[in-house]
Amino acid sequence: MRFQSIPSISKLRFRKWLPTWQQRVRLALRDAVGCALAAVIAWQFAALLWGHARPTFAAVTAVVCLAPGVPSHLKQTWSLLLGCTVGILVGELAWQLPEHHPMLRLGLMVFVALLLGCLFGPAPVVPIQSGISVLLVLAMGPAVAGEVRLLDVFTGAVVGVFFSQVLFTSDPLRDMSRAAGRFLGQLGDGLQHALQAVAGGRATEAERALGAITRAHEGLAALQTAVAQGQSAVKWSLRGRLDAVRVTAVTRRYDRHAVRLYAATLLLGESLVRTLGHQSGAMPETLRQRCEWLVQALAGLAKDADVIVLDPSARLPSLPQAHAGGPMAPVPALPPEWQPVDEYCEQARQALVALLGSRDG
Repeated sequence: MRFQSIPSISKLRFRKWLPTWQQRVRLALRDAVGCALAAVIAWQFAALLWGHARPTFAAVTAVVCLAPGVPSHLKQTWSLLLGCTVGILVGELAWQLPEHHPMLRLGLMVFVALLLGCLFGPAPVVPIQSGISVLLVLAMGPAVAGEVRLLDVFTGAVVGVFFSQVLFTSDPLRDMSRAAGRFLGQLGDGLQHALQAVAGGRATEAERALGAITRAHEGLAALQTAVAQGQSAVKWSLRGRLDAVRVTAVTRRYDRHAVRLYAATLLLGESLVRTLGHQSGAMPETLRQRCEWLVQALAGLAKDADVIVLDPSARLPSLPQAHAGGPMAPVPALPPEWQPVDEYCEQARQALVALLGSRDG
């Protein structure tokens, strides 16, 4: 039995991590393609413009500026240029010092370059590039790692900016829409399974459904990441600045109400599981319809999440027409064990409407 459980455990772990791997690959795919193309183009441009036989630093700069996972490619490029310039200047100055103690000169100049890099702000790439540039200048000489390297770095930075701001600029609204669709789909699937388990009186399946709702936190984390990237795009992306008003409105709404919707749906699922263990009768039909309405709304929005990214001029947008119905009327004379379900269902509905664009969104 012990050896038979090993494959099953490995399979469960693989199933758990597979969606995470797929999501990481999906998020990094565009940046990886742009990064590879920019490295090749930067190499060719540096060779044509400056006549460098092996412009390695131009390609390296393009990779550093466009690497997947960098919150702001424009800020990364500016910090890289600043750090390289500071380090090369300090390295040139180091060659004017006596060479009697080369290790002491090396350590002192790296120390000075790091301190100067820290003066320009909290971005860690500035002092890192400052220290590396000093090391390269002292190790390879100013003829290779000085002016020549600075020209290559400048070429790679220009190519990186062009790719990040023009060719491979991400659409923050589309990214948030996709992340919201996955998040709402996870909530809707988990809540639907919970309702089916409660209707059939299956406590084990209800616990599994509650676990599915809990795992929607992964979708919430992805949505929060998209929100953070959208907020960064307003400052550091050409497309983000052009649509700054709408991006700001949508990111503010998601930031306020996505966690609220997740918490309300999770509490609703927990109340369903608790009621299943203590209730003596079937779920009231009116309450079941209210919960089904919420499931249908989540499922419909998950398939067409673009409806959430609304024009901020719309003051009180409502749910899509297919799931409209206005505010839910209170259910009269509910048994005490079903009253928490009714309360959490209404809280989830209000959170969903707020996510769509409420007056304070």
